[in-house]
Amino acid sequence: MEIRQLEAFSAVHATGSVTAAARLLERSQPVVSRQLQDLEHELGFTLFTRTRPQVTLTDKGRLFLDEVQAILAGLQQLESRSREIAGGVTHPIRIGASFSLACSLLPSALASMGDPAVVFERKLHLSVLPSSNIVQALVNGEIDAAFTSLPLELGRCRLHWSAQAACQVALPDTHALADAPVISPMQLACDMVITPSNASRMRHRLSTALLHPSRDKGQRQIVTSSTMSAIMMVRAGLGVALVDPCLVQHIRPEGVVYKPLDSYVPYLFGAITYGDRPVPEALQNIIDAVHEYAFKQIPQLTPGDETGVPVFANPLEAAQGAGNDARSVQAEADDAVT
Repeated sequence: MEIRQLEAFSAVHATGSVTAAARLLERSQPVVSRQLQDLEHELGFTLFTRTRPQVTLTDKGRLFLDEVQAILAGLQQLESRSREIAGGVTHPIRIGASFSLACSLLPSALASMGDPAVVFERKLHLSVLPSSNIVQALVNGEIDAAFTSLPLELGRCRLHWSAQAACQVALPDTHALADAPVISPMQLACDMVITPSNASRMRHRLSTALLHPSRDKGQRQIVTSSTMSAIMMVRAGLGVALVDPCLVQHIRPEGVVYKPLDSYVPYLFGAITYGDRPVPEALQNIIDAVHEYAFKQIPQLTPGDETGVPVFANPLEAAQGAGNDARSVQAEADDAVT
């Protein structure tokens, strides 16, 4: 199996035809056809269904494409990095972040560190990724560290820290409950609810938190993959949405108000790197700075544990209850002494 065969396969998929792929790669059409046929022969399965004028990936071809794209991306990075090494250039810091953290907490935390010339020596790359893609990006070496919502299947990834706080309800400022101190899902039973589309364990909880049992089962919802999009839809008056505390703190568009929910719906996030891969000092400084900034700026943020799984009971109330129990025990002991 040769790299030129993989390039031909990727180009045919990208362009939709062998002829267009040949133009893209600056090779002849017969050469690209032969490279594709040789690759299929070596693999033992068909990559494309030939339907003129275009070609379509087979199911096995689609699975193989995922692997090929990761390899080609790695080779491009290797080529770029080899040039940097030859020129004595320092390795850039490569950070990944989930959509919410990339447009809320992370920029402000980086700015809080002061002069960028001190924070990183030459270059910082920020890749905005779906949370579901972050672990694979770390495994592939595409990024060195990530700030992401949790939980995730971490595998061999290392969780440096995690923290959680309650989500809040986003309402149009013209909503009848815009001045209410606290919102109950029952009060929103007649509102259009804007929910996240990801069906993971945590997203399912976010999706259902505003759907009170008294709500009409046939009532419409809006489903979106972007919380920022949900906030903009709230601003436009299309409905209400549950928003994570990082966005609540940093994204406050005119026309939107945020209100506490009467039930605790946690949003957990943290910093992860891959396995035992060394963490340069500059990168560790960023990981620590984001942690410090989060606990200074996000109200009622509490530390998570090493599992990266959220606590579904309000940790602050649990701590307060434990403190009350301790004071009660101490009072009983004092009474007994008296």
